[in-house]
Amino acid sequence: MKKLFVGAALAVSMLAAAPAANAAQYINLTSPAADGSITGVFGDTAVTRGDFSHVFDFVFPTNGAGGATISSILTLGAPSTNINFTSVKLNGVALDLMSSGDVEFRSLFNLPVLAGAQKLEVAGWSGGNGSYSGTLTFGSAVPEPATWAMMIIGFTGAGVAIRANRRKGALATA
Repeated sequence: MKKLFVGAALAVSMLAAAPAANAAQYINLTSPAADGSITGVFGDTAVTRGDFSHVFDFVFPTNGAGGATISSILTLGAPSTNINFTSVKLNGVALDLMSSGDVEFRSLFNLPVLAGAQKLEVAGWSGGNGSYSGTLTFGSAVPEPATWAMMIIGFTGAGVAIRANRRKGALATA
């Protein structure tokens, strides 16, 4: 019994000593603009040497489309500022690799998202004093004017067809 208690106490103390850098961080988003778009920024500075894994949580208010960009730039002559992303995912979908090396850049656009909690996961390796930053974007699912026009034309066509069908039926019974 004593061994079980000591083992449990050791496990709890190890969990309590886990680095806070891996704890989820919350991203505050801007209030919706006139067009309904929302943005938010995230990042980390002075990422310690070695592998890292950061999680960012945030909430989108309505269904729509989201996107993200992330970048890190190596300072010439300062290898400690190097960041190599191994994985960057928005809601489990990997951001596309745009460039790697001295300038790391990834992006993702027009990802369908449902209202509610979202998650951004960033994993990589730091030279000891690396930093990165990124931007989230969100637009509500409001159809574009051309889409509205096509919908109106479609409904008009359906209405004309129904009315013509009714006329045919009325003439046949008269």
